[in-house]
Amino acid sequence: MRRWLPYLLLGCGVYLLTLVATFPAAFAYRIAGPRLTRAVPLQLYGISGSIWSGRIGTVAYGANALGSLSWHLKPLPLLLGHLALSYELDAPDGTLTGAAVISRSGVELSDLSGRLPMAGLMAFNTALPFGAGGTLAFNIAQADLPARGTASASGTVVWNSAALLTNQPIPLGDLKLALRPQPKGGIDGTVSDAGGPLQINGTMNIDANRGYHLDLHLRARPAAGPALGNTLKMLGRPDPRGEYALRYNGRY
Repeated sequence: MRRWLPYLLLGCGVYLLTLVATFPAAFAYRIAGPRLTRAVPLQLYGISGSIWSGRIGTVAYGANALGSLSWHLKPLPLLLGHLALSYELDAPDGTLTGAAVISRSGVELSDLSGRLPMAGLMAFNTALPFGAGGTLAFNIAQADLPARGTASASGTVVWNSAALLTNQPIPLGDLKLALRPQPKGGIDGTVSDAGGPLQINGTMNIDANRGYHLDLHLRARPAAGPALGNTLKMLGRPDPRGEYALRYNGRY
């Protein structure tokens, strides 16, 4: 009987590996879903595939459908206690792709690229008294979001055809945020424009002590409509150069 024991163990091992490799993602969500939705208020519908390679037909935030999401897990990093995956979000009028490594120490993002409509992103912040138009184009080489410590990132985010949506659309042009990591931890961000109705320049920084600092200078170019100039007046008086200052500091 003992000579059959290795074959029995081999068979059991193959069975367990097959079971894990084909474990349905929908069944896993039924087990872990309530705990996940308490942490992140998202609803998931139409889950298919396995936990290793699957797809969510619809990811929703409240009444807003964000799109479908597919993923592919890498098995080897699990031996180190890391969850490594590549993903693709197929949103209405946009896509987002990238890779992520999730561990106890935090989240590491890489190769994040794509375009998403601002209207969909505004659903995450309903406190603002205005809407936003245009699309955000992401090209983030890396972003580290540690559970403790300071975030870092490198890459660019461009707000194409930017517009504020109030009683009437207020075109702003194309606005760019360039990110680079600080040597001692943190993020240096530089804000600029591409010559549209809004002239904007300044910085958006996160320091090593988890403080954030916004320092922007804005002015409506001569070709801009009167609505943009009237909106900028809400920031106070302009300086001698005709620029309005927008500054904000805090901690997170």
